[in-house]
Amino acid sequence: MSERGKVHLNMIVTKTGDQGETYLNDGSRVAKSSARIKALSLFERVSVKLGFFIHECDQSLLQIPLPDENICQIDLIALANSFQQEMYDLGSDLCTPIKPEESLTRFPAEKVEEITTIISNLTPALTPLDSFILPQGSQRVLLSHDIRTMFRQAEIQVWEITDQINPAVPQYLNRLSDFWFVLGRILQFEEQASPSADPHQWEPNQNHERGILIQKANL
Repeated sequence: MSERGKVHLNMIVTKTGDQGETYLNDGSRVAKSSARIKALSLFERVSVKLGFFIHECDQSLLQIPLPDENICQIDLIALANSFQQEMYDLGSDLCTPIKPEESLTRFPAEKVEEITTIISNLTPALTPLDSFILPQGSQRVLLSHDIRTMFRQAEIQVWEITDQINPAVPQYLNRLSDFWFVLGRILQFEEQASPSADPHQWEPNQNHERGILIQKANL
């Protein structure tokens, strides 16, 4: 994997990819249409979307009440920035094919457990759901759900890679999708100023109001 300071972008237009192939970190070339490169492009999209989320966080600090009189403070900007940084860690890992008996430092499995613990600690702050929720709310809430789905898409794309990969990469993406689902709910409850506010939920097989009214115009 590339170490910090070893990425040089002095020449942006190289023309080396004009025939539909690109370089990996080990110098090998692969098709731009390969599952690996498609996954890397999704990592970039997620990083940009996290930048949009940071832009929306004018109120950065959240105070989340937890059971047993505990409180969790979340700095949303620091949080999103940490994930933005890790998208490049994940990308560097995925861009470096696994070799026999390699000594490279891969994305650590411990981070999968770390985010799993965070999700477990935050989930009790939310009321249990009895249906899927509809992605509605403020820009921050909608961005949270958008980021959630992009992480899920990235995870699926990584699993389509047929070569050996570091399993911590798709596992971490899986956890991040879960985390941003939880965060989206927390933000929605926080903005509604009620921990028990009911989100809009899926009501299966119902005749829903369309909100369309056609009537004669006043002449």
